[in-house]
Amino acid sequence: MTITELQQQYAAHPNTAVMERLLKDASVQTIFCGGLCASSASLFSSVLVKQDVCPFVFVLGDLEEAGYFYHDLTQVLGTEKVLFFPSSFRRSIKYGQKDAANEILRTEVLSRLQKGEEGLCIVTYPDALAEKVVSRKELSDKTLKLNVGEKLDTTFITDVLHSYGFEYVDYVYEPGQYAVRGSIIDVFSFSSECPFRIDFFGDEVESIRTFEVESQLSKEKKEDIVIVPDLSRSLEQGGNGGMVSFLDFLRPDTLLAMRDFLWLRERIQAVHDESLTAAAIAAREAEENGAISLEGKLIDGGEFTLRALDFRRMEFGTKPTGTPDATVSFSTA
Repeated sequence: MTITELQQQYAAHPNTAVMERLLKDASVQTIFCGGLCASSASLFSSVLVKQDVCPFVFVLGDLEEAGYFYHDLTQVLGTEKVLFFPSSFRRSIKYGQKDAANEILRTEVLSRLQKGEEGLCIVTYPDALAEKVVSRKELSDKTLKLNVGEKLDTTFITDVLHSYGFEYVDYVYEPGQYAVRGSIIDVFSFSSECPFRIDFFGDEVESIRTFEVESQLSKEKKEDIVIVPDLSRSLEQGGNGGMVSFLDFLRPDTLLAMRDFLWLRERIQAVHDESLTAAAIAAREAEENGAISLEGKLIDGGEFTLRALDFRRMEFGTKPTGTPDATVSFSTA
């Protein structure tokens, strides 16, 4: 049986129609799906996402569990609308170190939410949600939007990139860099996994393509792009005033799906408390190993709970938190 056939089996399940009705009923704020084991949770969820009733954010227990869940969803739905939102730090007991690859993924999610794209599905975990992000205003102020056919002076673009902290190089090979060769500007935004090649005809943007770093060969054609700098650096320079919870970027009709709401709150609180304990150590060791204090960059469990209660919630663990408005039972094994 193929993955498509398997999903069709789940789509034909009576509970799918029940869930669709519940999701369209605004009076139902909390739903408990009992009896979903292993990959049945992700397969059933993929059917709901495909129906495009509302945006989904799936919060799994940790990085590994979230990775498996994300892989399951992308096997069925592809990678265009399914996004992964990781933690931007590699944490240890003593200090945190920035993870550039994860910073790109986080920035891409924020940029696409800011654009208001329809049908997005985000997979994440508590450590990632515990970290604050830039505000919508800060992101807007630090975003350069370009469209094919737009008239712009190339000098203006390079000036903006320089002001954003982009580094001028001969050949672009990592995020935060740009290069100029005649009428072509190459730039590696923190909101994309591939760099962009912008070709000008005079002062008009003639074409935009992504390209491979290794071969420098063009790949996919784009009609419009957004260029975003390293937002974590901008926050370090400007303080924590522009930092908010990730939940501030979500649409009001977003459904938060998780196994256990109380455990999620406790884990976010634990991440917050661990950072306070490690803050002093990180400050002392910063010069030696590039450690970064996470103090002031995290929300606590109480703040998360307060914000999360603004959204509808679906739980698919062993037991619900409190008394759900609706319960849907499965018998998978």
